[in-house]
Amino acid sequence: MKDVILYPTETIYGLGVHALDVEALKVLFAIKGRDAAQTASWLVRDIADIERYAEIGDTARRVAEHFLPGPLTLILKAKASVPNTCIAPDGTIGFRISSDSVAQKLIAEYMAAHDAPLTCTSANLHGKVPQATTEEILTQLGDRVAHITQVVDDGPRQGAASTVVRILDDTIEIIREGAITESNIKAYIL
Repeated sequence: MKDVILYPTETIYGLGVHALDVEALKVLFAIKGRDAAQTASWLVRDIADIERYAEIGDTARRVAEHFLPGPLTLILKAKASVPNTCIAPDGTIGFRISSDSVAQKLIAEYMAAHDAPLTCTSANLHGKVPQATTEEILTQLGDRVAHITQVVDDGPRQGAASTVVRILDDTIEIIREGAITESNIKAYIL
């Protein structure tokens, strides 16, 4: 059985599996009811971890250094060494560095043990609203909870979802505005 971890972030709860394990990713998407061809963001410890897996230009580095750790998902071009089966069809990966102390401890221990990131996708059924507590999440997931091997409960999480920003060749595209606004990012960069 693949490890599937339900854990808190500074925004909402996430579901984590070994981000480089294709079979674990299939289990994750089955739990969420998502197409297995989709991808999930990766939770890492720091910018050095991002550099290990992705190309990070000057603009991306400035955004990362200013807004991470925090409620930002940074989409970057994956390095050629990352298996295509674990990245988006356009060759990118979304990265999170959580400011939540529980998530930080979890990813530090996980990466030390497995030498790989965890996925950081919202803990909800695809198309459904994320819930605030582990009890509500487990109820929403129904029978699919049988696949979850670890629940890290740290109380309710009701923050706005992370802001998702794609930066390729120093071009910034806001995919989803969340806790950090587009104007926050553009004010810092421009």
